[in-house]
Amino acid sequence: MLGLQTQRVMQRRMDVAANNLANVSTTGFKADGLLLEEADQTSAHADEDPREIRFVRDIGIVHYMEQGPIEMTGNPLDVALEGDGFFMVQGPGGSTMYTRDGAFTLSGDGRLMTSDGHAVLSSGGAPIVLDPQGDTPSIGRDGVIRVAGVEAGEIGVVSFAAPGALAKVGDNLWDAQGQPSGAFEGVVVQGALEGSNVRPVLELTRLIEISRAYASAAQIVSGSDDLRRNAIERLGR
Repeated sequence: MLGLQTQRVMQRRMDVAANNLANVSTTGFKADGLLLEEADQTSAHADEDPREIRFVRDIGIVHYMEQGPIEMTGNPLDVALEGDGFFMVQGPGGSTMYTRDGAFTLSGDGRLMTSDGHAVLSSGGAPIVLDPQGDTPSIGRDGVIRVAGVEAGEIGVVSFAAPGALAKVGDNLWDAQGQPSGAFEGVVVQGALEGSNVRPVLELTRLIEISRAYASAAQIVSGSDDLRRNAIERLGR
């Protein structure tokens, strides 16, 4: 049973590492890790060391919220955040969700949208609407949008005391899970995007190590089954 538990934990670790690698190019993506705790220890069934065997079990996912690299794109609708903050966007059913993905576009009716089609919200919680035929918008370091020198809105950006406690809900969105938001104290950068904070070499190395450990655990389980089967056959004679 413990051998199967080890395999299950290894499979979960492999899934998390593979998902990180799959999102190495996703704007604003935050890498995940598996949160583990030590399971009950068991006595070793041998006279040689070790005397005790310790196993772990997964109890959840941890999010690594370190900022990814910021790259200048020159696109006036690309926006990056320097600091611990999130853009406010309209999620399913009109709920407020949050994202670090600032690859914005304008819809046909002038709404400022995320790359996945969610409306970007203002500091007051309303969708931001610009003239799609108007001048190129200028976005200040405080998130205020100006068109031809006239203020046209302010991108809603907030921060959280415990950003790692937010939950991923798909489409590069985060749910606050009831956590209250606070004022953003960082900087809004126009014409730039934040890259993923996944470190591909580290994740690839981790994936190889996990694959080897999984194969070893599978071999132990198989060997234990063979010993049990042989013992039953001998006792049955």
